[in-house]
Amino acid sequence: MLKVGLIGAGTMGRTHKKAYDQLDHARVVAICDLQPEKAERIAGPDVKVVKDYMEILQDPEIDVVDVCLPTYLHREVVLKASAAGKHVFCEKPIALNIKDAEEMSVACAKAGVKLGVGHVVRFFPDYYRLKDVIASGRIGEPKVIRTSRGGSFPSRKDNWYADYSKSGGPIVDLIIHDFDFLLWLFGPVQRVFAKSVRGREMFDHTFVTLRFENGIIAHVEGVWSAPAGTPFSTSYEVAGTEGLYEYSSGSSTPLILRTSKGEQRGKSVPRSPLTISPYAAQLSAFFEAIEKDQPVPVSAQDAIKALEVALAAYQSATTGEVVWLGGTRHG
Repeated sequence: MLKVGLIGAGTMGRTHKKAYDQLDHARVVAICDLQPEKAERIAGPDVKVVKDYMEILQDPEIDVVDVCLPTYLHREVVLKASAAGKHVFCEKPIALNIKDAEEMSVACAKAGVKLGVGHVVRFFPDYYRLKDVIASGRIGEPKVIRTSRGGSFPSRKDNWYADYSKSGGPIVDLIIHDFDFLLWLFGPVQRVFAKSVRGREMFDHTFVTLRFENGIIAHVEGVWSAPAGTPFSTSYEVAGTEGLYEYSSGSSTPLILRTSKGEQRGKSVPRSPLTISPYAAQLSAFFEAIEKDQPVPVSAQDAIKALEVALAAYQSATTGEVVWLGGTRHG
């Protein structure tokens, strides 16, 4: 069994700890947080709580470090963890710029340790089912995609999300999930255009248009503008040459397939204590890659490609200009 040191006991740290409790081949043995009381609330029996993450890196019994810290702290901890010979699982976004992300990737490769990144949307059943629907040909050739993700502004005590030099805003922090998922489905992006409306401190709403090298167009909406307390929601719609496939987390029948043969409605995969969460599924796949010495399911290079799209969208929203990422400039 692999032993894990969890660094960060905030929202994602708590989420990851619950995921580990569902796994048989990995166990959290230490949790670090600058506020030890937060770590103690989720630690459970036989889990050491520390305030300095170097105690985790220096522990010879710990095999894997799970980094659930604010994005601007990722680089420092990942570099030190790789130098200590620990495998690393890092929450998304991998970093705030490509230089840092590449440095993290190279450091882990040189140290001979695995680096996985938490683009968990690939592991949500209502999302990876879309991959199967497309492969089946039921909606024909995909042409236009719409995705939406978000809710109210993520408020925290230190409010680091509001400092875009630390979070990257909803484009880099939030809808990077959709960028990764769409890249996984449809390949490289050719050009990016974005508009963002940022009002008072706790308000941001953004729209990003992606043109893929294969001609597919995607419209990606990121919401940090809903009133406080609004439930977080996600949705997508894929229009193909033979039909339309829709998903909305807020619908009583979230999945709808419309083709020339009619309409099919289906419920989301129900949550069950017998079914592991998407977070547990992604961690399980990462640990399996370590145990079998295989490529990790979401690599640093995957994460860097998503970050490139996010940063291009951020640049476009700032300048009002189209940003080209590759391919021939036409149309």
